[in-house]
Amino acid sequence: MPLRDAIASGRPLIDVRLRFEHVSQDDKARDAAAATIRARLGYQTGQFRGFTGLMELDLVDHIGPRRFNDTVNGLTEYPTIPDPDMAVLDRLQLSYAARIAHRRADDSPDLRVTLGRQRIVFGDARFVGNAPWRQHEQTFDAVLVSNTSLPGVALSYAYVSRVNRMFGPASPIGTFDSDSHLLNAVYDGLLPALKLESYAYLLDLEEAPPLSTATFGARGEAMFQLGSGFVVRLNGAFAHQADRAHNPLPISLGYHLAEAGLGFGEFGAFLGREAFEGDGTIGFQTPLASPHAFQGWAEVFVTKPADGLIDHYAKAAYGFPPLQRLGKFTASLAYHEFSAQRTDAGLGHEWDAALEARLDENFSYGGSLALYEGGGPYPSKHVFWLYATYVY
Repeated sequence: MPLRDAIASGRPLIDVRLRFEHVSQDDKARDAAAATIRARLGYQTGQFRGFTGLMELDLVDHIGPRRFNDTVNGLTEYPTIPDPDMAVLDRLQLSYAARIAHRRADDSPDLRVTLGRQRIVFGDARFVGNAPWRQHEQTFDAVLVSNTSLPGVALSYAYVSRVNRMFGPASPIGTFDSDSHLLNAVYDGLLPALKLESYAYLLDLEEAPPLSTATFGARGEAMFQLGSGFVVRLNGAFAHQADRAHNPLPISLGYHLAEAGLGFGEFGAFLGREAFEGDGTIGFQTPLASPHAFQGWAEVFVTKPADGLIDHYAKAAYGFPPLQRLGKFTASLAYHEFSAQRTDAGLGHEWDAALEARLDENFSYGGSLALYEGGGPYPSKHVFWLYATYVY
């Protein structure tokens, strides 16, 4: 295909989200309320000799009064809702795809190289993700190499020169200059119901030296069919984190996860324990993660306490049959009980609930609620969201 035809045969990228967020926090004089809209607009070309280009902008604006701290406007009497107004480059990348294992039966590429500003998500985004909950996502100025030429094996390596955080470039905490190496390997060729993941995340973050760490770990996921439609899921993970590069702190901390779930049809439930060690000076940290999915939607523990954190939780979700003109609804409920890993001090608890609907492949909408009741130095925080999203 000629280059001109490859450019013309591409596709537009449209992702529009309207959201209202209300936050009540005990240590703030006023409640925060923010109506924001995000238009993520871009274009992805067709393929030319294995190469594909992509460019995408994020346009974020608030609607109505500015009654929230967006990390830029200085309104610190309000709780933080980190969705500042911006018009920024979200992604600008050039990708190359090729097939190097000629013994494979299909023609799909097994080698991909992507250069530029891009999303990087490894595994469940516990350590590396794009933080999609905020209006502006987290992206990486990086080179990413992915290889699936070995049966059942997926290997990835990324060199990251800059982390573009969800706060936007105008925020004082909006970017990390980086000299970081991310390695991830997944193997699912042993048994159909077993997936094994290992990783090494070697971070050097100039603006945040205490977050410059070397994290080595592994995760396993297993699924078993019990018959009569019942499914059991077992997940486990562990990791060790040490200081690296210009980190001024001596760090040697552990991380552990144990999780068990039961599914039947449209119903699923999990019980779990996730533990981050702390030494009294700093806790095990995950600065490149997608934080909203972990330790409660109120996001109280994005930064882990110096005494560490233990999260005992229960989660359940149910998908209802589709309703005409309203779509397919999913209801979810979660409970978290938090404590300090080093001292066993109580750090509060949280209830999360959501009701979300997908009308079709493009449009979805819903509402969710997070009720964190504080403990120790952490004040109570209640958050409510309404949102609608169109993706093309």
